[in-house]
Amino acid sequence: MKKIIVRLDERAPAECVWRKFEADGAEVAGWGSLADLAALAAGYRLWVLIPGTEVLLTRVNLPPGNRKQLLAAIPYALEEFLADEVEDQHFAVGRPDENGALAVAVIARERLDYWLELCRQHGLAPAGMVPEMLAVPLAGPDAAGREPGAAPRPSLLLTAAGAALVRTGPQDGFVLDRDSLAIMPGMPGIGNEAKLEFYHEEEAPELPEELAVLLAGSHRVGDVFALLAETLKEKEALNLLQGDYRPQAHWEKHWRRWRLPGVLVLVLLLFYAGLGLLENQRLSRYHEQLHDEIIEVYRTTFPGAQRIVNPRAQMEHQLQTLRGAGGESSARGFLPLLADSGPVLSGAAGMQLRGLRYRAGELDLELTISDLQALDELKAALEERGLEVDIRTATTRDERVLARLQVREPR
Repeated sequence: MKKIIVRLDERAPAECVWRKFEADGAEVAGWGSLADLAALAAGYRLWVLIPGTEVLLTRVNLPPGNRKQLLAAIPYALEEFLADEVEDQHFAVGRPDENGALAVAVIARERLDYWLELCRQHGLAPAGMVPEMLAVPLAGPDAAGREPGAAPRPSLLLTAAGAALVRTGPQDGFVLDRDSLAIMPGMPGIGNEAKLEFYHEEEAPELPEELAVLLAGSHRVGDVFALLAETLKEKEALNLLQGDYRPQAHWEKHWRRWRLPGVLVLVLLLFYAGLGLLENQRLSRYHEQLHDEIIEVYRTTFPGAQRIVNPRAQMEHQLQTLRGAGGESSARGFLPLLADSGPVLSGAAGMQLRGLRYRAGELDLELTISDLQALDELKAALEERGLEVDIRTATTRDERVLARLQVREPR
C-alpha cells in the first residue's frame, strides 16, 4: 500500500520532512512545506508523527464487563493522574498487554485540533497520527539471535536537539530531555536490570553512569527520521485519530452534513405516500359505494332483474329493449315522462320512491309518503306538469302511506 509518513515539529510547524513508500517497496525522502507535500500526497495514505512531549502513554486496568461502557470510563479512571480536566483531553485506546491492561494515549484536545487544522489548511487529511516515540525501534541488530518469544528490548533514541525518545513496548513509551536521563532507570518499563538499546545522532554522547550500565547495544543514527519512518508499522501503531477524530470517508462527511435534511425529506415522502394511500383507499370505497348505488337504481328501475353484473351496460340494454318494444314513440314517451316527473318526485317532502317501471307509455311509481294529503299534493304537482296521474292504490302502514301511481302523457 502506498503511504507517506511525515514528521511535524512545533519549532517550524509549516515545514516538515517526509518519506514516501511506493507499492513496489521503493522509498523516496523529501522535505519542504506542507503545501509542497500536499501537491504529491494524492493517492497515498498519510501518517503523521507529532512531538511525543504532547502525548502521555499509560496503561489502565478495567474490570470485566461491557466494553463500550468500560471504554467510556477510561478518562475517569485516569482523572487523578491528569493535571487538566478530562473533558479537555482526548483518549485513544490501544491493545491490552499480557496482563489485560489497556494501552491509552492522552493528548489535549487543543493540541490535537492544532495539528489536524495545520494539516487541513494545506489540504492534507491524515489517516493516522502517532506520537513519535512509538516509532523508535524496540530491539537492536542482535534481535534475531534472541530467544523466540522474548519481550522486545526497550530503546532510547537521543537526538542532537537533546530529546530522549524512549520506547518500552509496542504501545508504551515516554519522552525526557537530556538533563533528566539519570531518572530513566526508575521509569515504567525500565528496571534497574533492564537491557537497553541506545540510538543516537552524536558520535559518542555521554550518559549518566546509572543508565550507561544498562546498555545492551549502541547504534549511531545518521538520519533520525528515516529510522522512525522505517520502524512505524500502521497495524501496530496507537493511532490518536479515534472517536470524534476518526478519519471519515468522503461520503460519510457529506452524510453527516445532509443526514438531518435527508431524514426530513424521507419523512415528508413517507407522509405524502401515506396520504396518497389513504386517498386511494377513500376513492376505492367511494367507487364501491357508487357501484352499489347504481345497482340499487337499476333494481328500482327494473325490479324483475335477477343477475346484475354490469349495471350500466345492462341499463343501456334494457333501454334498447324498451325502444324496440315500444317503437320510436315509446322511446320518446319514457324519457319525457322521466324528465317531467323527476323534479316533482325529487322535491316531494317525505316521499321515498320504492319502485319504478315503464310500460307502453305509462310510468308506474311505487312509493311511500307521509300522509294522504301529501299524496294528493304530489298528484296535483305532477298534473301541473301536464301529466295524467292515477292513484292505483293507497294504504296506510306504520303511520305512512304506501301508494302506487300511474303517470302518462295526456292522450
